[in-house]
Amino acid sequence: MNKILFFSLVALLVTAVLFPAPAQAQRKNVTFYVNTATVPDTLGAKSVVVLVGSGRPHDADSVMTSWGGGDTLQYVGGDYWKTTLSFAAADTAVYKIRIGANGYEKDLTGAGTDGGGHRQVDVSKDSTLPLQFWNNNQIPFDPNFRPYTASAASDTFFTVYFRVNLKAVTDNLTFSWIPADKDSVAVRGDSKAGGSGQLTWGTSSYLTQEHQPGDGGSQFQMPFNSFYSGGLKFRKSQVHPGDTVSYKFLIGSDWGKDELQGGKPNRIFVIPSNLQDTTLHWVWYDNTAPTAVSNGDTVLVTYQTNMTHAIATGGFKNGDTVVVQQGFFSTATESPRQRRLARQGITQIYKYTDTVVTSVGHNLDYEYDIVKKGVAVRENYYNFQFAGDPTNSEAEKRQFMVPSKTFTILDTINTVSSAARRQPEFPNQDTLLQGVKVTWVVDMRPAYYQVWAGATLKDGQGSADVTKVDSIKAWGVAINGPATGGPNGPLANDWAPWDSHITADSSARKLWDNATHGDVKNNDTLYTVNFNYTTKNKKGVVFKLGVRGGDNESGFGLNHLTNIDDSTPFDTILVQWGSQNTGFYTAWNYDTHKPAILGGVVTLPGVARVYALEQNYPNPFNPSTKIEFSIPVQSEVRLTVYNILGQEVATLVNGTLKAGKQAVTFDGTRLASGVYIYRMTAGQFVSTKKMMFLK
Repeated sequence: MNKILFFSLVALLVTAVLFPAPAQAQRKNVTFYVNTATVPDTLGAKSVVVLVGSGRPHDADSVMTSWGGGDTLQYVGGDYWKTTLSFAAADTAVYKIRIGANGYEKDLTGAGTDGGGHRQVDVSKDSTLPLQFWNNNQIPFDPNFRPYTASAASDTFFTVYFRVNLKAVTDNLTFSWIPADKDSVAVRGDSKAGGSGQLTWGTSSYLTQEHQPGDGGSQFQMPFNSFYSGGLKFRKSQVHPGDTVSYKFLIGSDWGKDELQGGKPNRIFVIPSNLQDTTLHWVWYDNTAPTAVSNGDTVLVTYQTNMTHAIATGGFKNGDTVVVQQGFFSTATESPRQRRLARQGITQIYKYTDTVVTSVGHNLDYEYDIVKKGVAVRENYYNFQFAGDPTNSEAEKRQFMVPSKTFTILDTINTVSSAARRQPEFPNQDTLLQGVKVTWVVDMRPAYYQVWAGATLKDGQGSADVTKVDSIKAWGVAINGPATGGPNGPLANDWAPWDSHITADSSARKLWDNATHGDVKNNDTLYTVNFNYTTKNKKGVVFKLGVRGGDNESGFGLNHLTNIDDSTPFDTILVQWGSQNTGFYTAWNYDTHKPAILGGVVTLPGVARVYALEQNYPNPFNPSTKIEFSIPVQSEVRLTVYNILGQEVATLVNGTLKAGKQAVTFDGTRLASGVYIYRMTAGQFVSTKKMMFLK
């Protein structure tokens, strides 16, 4: 061998020994396990879960692409995901978990983080990390967070985390679902696990409704949440690895609204081999998924909103973020997603254009949210033109009929054309500039007239259904909600329990109609109460009213919102009962402050089998009375009132009515006392009756 070549090879060998290349020999493998049970969405094998981050600063060999596209985890069943990544040897790497394209988790804090809200991992050695959960909290939390309460004695108990999705139930109101049921979703099952208050067939273990995350500055937002979940302890001494445990979900405190009836088998799960905490994959209640909607049109939609009035009412400031969410209630193929609107120059116009898969000729449901200091605030909106059940939560979403493949939606925030309102849609988040004594005055006439027209004011969270007009005065009225207490009111608590005790004489929530407690006139159906607010309270307040302290004004979550005027130390806020739900309160005109059924008709429950004209009630009357009548088929109806001389004094009905039982109210305020005659004609049917007006 050539001497020069020999010595060259020796030199290369010595160099390799003394100065090894830092490449592959220095790479370390780290295995990540992620659980997405904290994500309030129906994630599964077709979803995408990603780790995004970077290795050591300026490390070009980072596998996490320096906060770029990230590395996708493999779905391994249930809510579990896994990946193994190879790092160039370094001290640490930082990262976050992301769901889909924009679903970054929120910042974390404490041990295992880098001080900037990111997870931190030692990549100087091969390792397998403990199970990690996507951060679904409103504030930073430790990366070792678990959605269930850790077992107090890990050598005695382990925890099983249950999750169920009730979207099909809440969409279709199956299992006699009512809003109050949200607090009574439970699980029962084999009692072999032991432990007080845990899984048994005889006692319900109640689950908690999951809450969608705040925006936290990202584009990611989960849809309306129908998930319920909770962790139950299992006594290790009572079970063995591989044992099967039967269970099922139910609604309410007793059997009757439980799933899997009619001979369907119960659910089962297998006790884990290591007797350690585990999460069960979410399931549909009764194994019924919500009805899928076919959306086959890709459209280009531009959202443009004028924030001038929102700024004027203090609900929004330039510098806040306004976003739009679209596609609620399956009106778009993708789960509702959030998009940030951009301010147009120095105007108060905000705008965003997006591509959406929806259906031309059908409604697109959407809403606006604002982000203040990293916290999302959902707009409080009610669609008075909603065609469905007015207590359905879809009535709280905006709707726009998709006209074509390209269109623009023009909205103005915080403006209404009617006195009936839930607005301001973004309550003023600023605190009061000075203490303010607010006199709350509630006009109860809409409740009186609606009940008088035959409706029931149903208590959504109790038994205080109002079916009689006399009950309103006898039972009394109360005000409830953040306007009364907690951080935004003078009392200790924001929401008091919905039952009769909040209208007791000793309660500060009771309203008065007896010329005391700030009330001006006795028995005028204007109920009054005073509250003193301080500079610690916010200008924007939320509240709701209730007869006998029941949640019977409107559907669950349909609350009033208003702003306190702090320009003076005194403010009077006039509220009309039911004005946040005119889809139900049809007997009252909220703009004119008068009964809507004067000159109109209210349809009553029941089927009309014959033509009939009933005696008015009350009779004698002062100043108004109700007249009921029935028509078995659609008919031209004329109902008129005459004085004793035969002169026509009022026409109450004159037009085509659908078949059914009907009611109309006659107000005699402008007439003299005396006997009056009312006459109904409908086809060949003619009937006349007398009534007496006494002032």
